[in-house]
Amino acid sequence: MRISSLQQFNLGLYGMLDNQTSLQHTYQQITTGRKIVTPADDPVAATKILQLEQEMGLGELFDKNADAALNRLGLEHDTLKSLIDNQIARARELTVQAGNGSYPEGGRQAIATEVRQILEAVVDIMNTRDASNEYIFSGDKGTTLPFVRQPNGDYRYEGDEGQRHLFIGKSTSVATHDNGKRIFMDVKSAENSFYTDNNVTNAGTGNISTGLVIDQEKYDEFYPDDLIVTFNPEAAIDPPGPNYTVRRKSDDRVVEGIAFRGFSPGQRLEVKGLSFQISGAPEPGDQFFVESSDKQGLTTTLKRFVDGFSTFTDNDGEQIEALVHDTLLNLDAARDSISEVVSEIGARMNTLESTKRLIQDVSIVNQETLSKVRDVDFTEAISRLQMESFLLDAAQQSYARISNLSLFNRL
Repeated sequence: MRISSLQQFNLGLYGMLDNQTSLQHTYQQITTGRKIVTPADDPVAATKILQLEQEMGLGELFDKNADAALNRLGLEHDTLKSLIDNQIARARELTVQAGNGSYPEGGRQAIATEVRQILEAVVDIMNTRDASNEYIFSGDKGTTLPFVRQPNGDYRYEGDEGQRHLFIGKSTSVATHDNGKRIFMDVKSAENSFYTDNNVTNAGTGNISTGLVIDQEKYDEFYPDDLIVTFNPEAAIDPPGPNYTVRRKSDDRVVEGIAFRGFSPGQRLEVKGLSFQISGAPEPGDQFFVESSDKQGLTTTLKRFVDGFSTFTDNDGEQIEALVHDTLLNLDAARDSISEVVSEIGARMNTLESTKRLIQDVSIVNQETLSKVRDVDFTEAISRLQMESFLLDAAQQSYARISNLSLFNRL
C-alpha cells in the first residue's frame, strides 16, 4: 500500500493536534484543581459531583437554619427563665408579705405599687423582640405587638396561636418560637375565674375593670354562667339618670334584682361573689361582659393583686386572705406553665445540637467523597503534563523531518 504525501501530512498534523489537546486538558486540570473539567470528560462522575455538591449545599442551609433556631430558642429560653427567677419569684415573695395579718395598710399599698412595677416589667418581657426585630411571643404574626393594654388595665393577646418552624433536614423541622397565649394566658386558674370586656359596639366612654372574686363559694354556685351589664335609657328610673341592668347570659334573666339601678362612674358592683367597676360615661345600650373561665393569665393575676391591695382596708381581712391564697396558687400555675415551655425549649435545643453534629459529620464524608471524584491528583497530573509536553515536542520535530522527505529535495 502506498502512502501519499497528503496522508503523511495529515497523520502528522492529527497526531500533533491530539497531543496538544491532551496537554491543554491536563493543564486545565492543574489550573482548576478539578479532575472533571467538562461533563463530557466523565458523565457518570460529573453527575455524582453534582449530586454531592447539592447535598453539601443543602447541608450548609440546614446548618445555618439550625444556628438561627438555636439563637432564637436561646433568647426565648433565657427570657422565660429570667421571668421565672426574677419577676414571678419576687411577686410571690411580696404576696406572702402582704398576707401577713399584722402588715399595716400603708405597707400593703407599697407592696401593690411594687407589684404594679413588676406587672409592667412582665409585659415588657412578653413583648420581647429578637435580632430580626420580630416579637418572639406573637406566634406567626411576628410584626404584631402581642400584648396590648386594654382600657381596664388588663392586657389582651393580639398575636395568633401559630408556631414558626425552620427546616433542619429534608423532612425535619423544629419550632423556633412559642405563642404567648399558650404560655402566659392559657394558664389553669386555681379556682373558677372570669374575665371582663367591653362590647366593641359601645358608643360611650365606659370601661369595665378586671374585677375580683370576693366570695368564691357564691361564685362557684353561679359558675359557669356569664353576666351582661346593660345600660338603659335615663327615663327608666325616677328621678331619671344613668342606670343599668345585670342579666344572666344563658337565659337573659335579671340577676339578684339588679335592674334599673342608679349608676355613678367608678362605683363597685358586687354580683354573684364578683366585684368589678365601670368607669367613664356609658351610653344607653352599651354593654359590658363578665365571662366565666377556668383560665387566668399571668397579667390578670398580677393586676387583680394590685387592684385588691390598692383598695383593701384593715377591715377586709377575709378578702385579703382569699386574694393572697388565689394569687399564690395562680402565680405557681403561671410558673409551671412557663417552666413546661422552658423544658420543651431545652429539648428542642438538644435536638438541634445533635442535628448540627450529624450535619457536620455528613458534610465531612461528602467532602471526602467529592474530593476523590472531583479533585485532581497534582503529582500525577504534573507528571502527565511533562510527558504530554515531551510527546508534543517529539511529534513536532518528527513532523518537521517527515515533511521534508520529497524527491524534489534531491534534485
